[in-house]
Amino acid sequence: MSEEEKKKVARLMESMDCMEMYNAIEEGQKKYDNDADEYWDKLSYEDKLKAFYSVCKRIHKGDIKDRGSYRYVLYQVFGFDADAYTIAMRCGYDEIHNSIVVKDELKKVQKENQDSEQV
Repeated sequence: MSEEEKKKVARLMESMDCMEMYNAIEEGQKKYDNDADEYWDKLSYEDKLKAFYSVCKRIHKGDIKDRGSYRYVLYQVFGFDADAYTIAMRCGYDEIHNSIVVKDELKKVQKENQDSEQV
């Protein structure tokens, strides 16, 4: 969020106009999404491959190998700060993370059930 957008949100919070504040936040998020898409579009094909590889490698390490939490992957594996939490949610990483964890947990429970049936 730009400084101008932060100031606008601060002014709105002072005036307690929640709907206007919501719209300002939504506008800022849409701008960030557009900026990220523009950034991606400007990358060369080779840079896109490297970015894709790098991100997938880190998700694999954090979610599959380390079985880390959402915060662990963002902060420890990627090295991000707290501002990444909402950005990652906005782009759908929380759903990716949760689908991996849920699938993993389901497999674990199924294996435990099979093992207990064999006894």
